[in-house]
Amino acid sequence: AVVNGILHTLSQFSTSELLVAVGLRSVRPAERGEFTQRAYSAGKLNLVEVEALADLVTADTGLQRKLALKQMDGSVARIYEGWRSQLIRGLAHAEAIIDFGDDEDLEENENGTVENIWGGVIAQVQTLRRSMEGYLDNANRGEIARDGLKIAIVGPTNAGKSSLLNLLAQREVAIVSSIEGTTRDVVEVSLDLGGVKCTVSDTAGLRNSGDDDDSTGLGTNRVDEIELEGMNRARRAAKESHVIVCVLDATHVQQLLRDDGSTPSLNSADGNDTTNDGFQMVTSVLRDAYANPGQEIIYVANKADLLPRSDAAVSTPPIAILRNRLSLDHAESTSTPDTNTNGTVVSYAHEISCSTNDGVEHLLANLTQIVLNRVTSSDSSSTQNSNSIPTEELTLITRTRHRYHVTQCVEAMARFEMLAANNLEGVELAAEELRLAASELGRVVGAVDVEDVLDVLFADFCIGK
Repeated sequence: AVVNGILHTLSQFSTSELLVAVGLRSVRPAERGEFTQRAYSAGKLNLVEVEALADLVTADTGLQRKLALKQMDGSVARIYEGWRSQLIRGLAHAEAIIDFGDDEDLEENENGTVENIWGGVIAQVQTLRRSMEGYLDNANRGEIARDGLKIAIVGPTNAGKSSLLNLLAQREVAIVSSIEGTTRDVVEVSLDLGGVKCTVSDTAGLRNSGDDDDSTGLGTNRVDEIELEGMNRARRAAKESHVIVCVLDATHVQQLLRDDGSTPSLNSADGNDTTNDGFQMVTSVLRDAYANPGQEIIYVANKADLLPRSDAAVSTPPIAILRNRLSLDHAESTSTPDTNTNGTVVSYAHEISCSTNDGVEHLLANLTQIVLNRVTSSDSSSTQNSNSIPTEELTLITRTRHRYHVTQCVEAMARFEMLAANNLEGVELAAEELRLAASELGRVVGAVDVEDVLDVLFADFCIGK
């Protein structure tokens, strides 16, 4: 209403003497991103700074704001320009060899190589390439910090997944019911955990399809096609997430105990215990996580307030049972993570009650710490406050476009090193690889034609920016 009022008022001046007096013939609303585009065309902003401004306008959390401001101050663009300048100097050396090589000492050494004609260019390119590879090898921290981190809550039906989502969101987001299959679609909510934007998804409960005789203890209702689709979406949400929160019913976990007090592995064929089917359904989803490097899993035993702790026969804590059940060796501390050979991290484990809130605060603190670890190095994420993230820890590469061009640049430099160390006939080809490498970095900051990128970028701005 305010914007429309201003535009209406300005439109009244279109034929007034005031516009004539100030030398204006008409007034119109600016197109999306028009002022920013003019600043870019005038050389006042480079492409990285334009993208940073767009990120600042849409920032939802403190970390996103800090990341955008870091890029807007020009420090990131200066790094790219510095890299490009080094490549251009090497390219100038290569061009000099090509143009004036007849006047230089180009004799091959005893190994048939011509490193002598390159001087220190090869060593400089190698050093630069390793530096750039270090920025690329950062587990996509920059993209996660900018776009947000995905957390999926999975588990059997009636384990308390929706209740946990409502507690994390501090509002009634999902319907909570004792009826199995209440949640049939993915319910998403955006949270700020430690300054990092996180999309937390509550998913449909996993259970037996009901085709066989029900001996699972998970209910007698048959699963219809809508609930089956919900379970398929739960699998996809878990596969696409960065962190999986696996919620299990603590009372069902207790039922996993054999008569002798031991527990079988989830991978075993033992199907005698009443809740084995439900756990196997969850395990079938988590197998994808174990095959996906970098995913992290938190196990949560909910409904701990319902455990008959006075009964010696069920005195073994659910967390200890889960450790045995999943065949994972962990330290005494329940927050000590275990890393599989493929990079999947199991941040074990929590016993909570969504009814009494017991253990929820500890779970949230552990989840926040995991989120911070994903966007910063391990040395800088020792606290759970977004203000603790040092500015220098905010990564250089925050967009897929940046990563693509830097990767192409690194590959071109690797080809240059191979050609430059080959023989005299490879000088022209080596120079071309340097030219390609410099061109890729130029595309990051807009020094090379990027009209297709600009059209999309400026269209994302709101009117008047």
